[in-house]
Amino acid sequence: MKNDNTLFNETKDMLDTPNTFGTLKKTKRKKRLLSDASLVGKCLVYIGNKGNEIYDKAVIYITESTADKVRGIMINKLLFGTAALEYHTKEKNHVMRDVYEDLYQGGPESPAHGYVLFPKTDKIFDDPYAEIHGDIAVSTSFGVLQDILDGEGPKKRIIAMGHCEWHKGELEWEIYNNQWLIVPSNIDLMFNTAYEDRWGKAQMMSGIDMRAISQVGLA
Repeated sequence: MKNDNTLFNETKDMLDTPNTFGTLKKTKRKKRLLSDASLVGKCLVYIGNKGNEIYDKAVIYITESTADKVRGIMINKLLFGTAALEYHTKEKNHVMRDVYEDLYQGGPESPAHGYVLFPKTDKIFDDPYAEIHGDIAVSTSFGVLQDILDGEGPKKRIIAMGHCEWHKGELEWEIYNNQWLIVPSNIDLMFNTAYEDRWGKAQMMSGIDMRAISQVGLA
């Protein structure tokens, strides 16, 4: 990766905005199905149509919920396996370092934008773009990658490219139609569980027996 901010754009405004949530126009229910407090800092677990290649068995960490959109980052699907992160500078005597990392598919939107998720207990390295939601910090700054390459970054981390996004009412409608579960996020799920096991663990955290749902559907 080049030593510039084109990859990790400074998108702090994505994570700063006040949290509100849009209402559905196609329902007679006066109360919203969700409140912002129920989304930001939590995880969505996909239980909908298995034909959805992007979201099938996806776990998505929600970073933003406003009246107009909801954004989140997938935390359990690798983009293309392990990749080498390269750090270059203009200094002639600087030794280039390679750090091999799992790169995650954060979502289909803005695939050139990168995010680093890590426990808030790890040092934030004076990163002005790090936002904390509960126990999890999210950064869009290239400075975090530079710290990782220098061996000083957060030990537990998820590096993801792109994000997921829903416009007003879309996600609420999908949840209403039983395509998603909402579960609390925690460090154990996100950083201490193998990526391929996160969906199963997250859906178990919901307390819903998916086997029972499948049996009802086939009855």
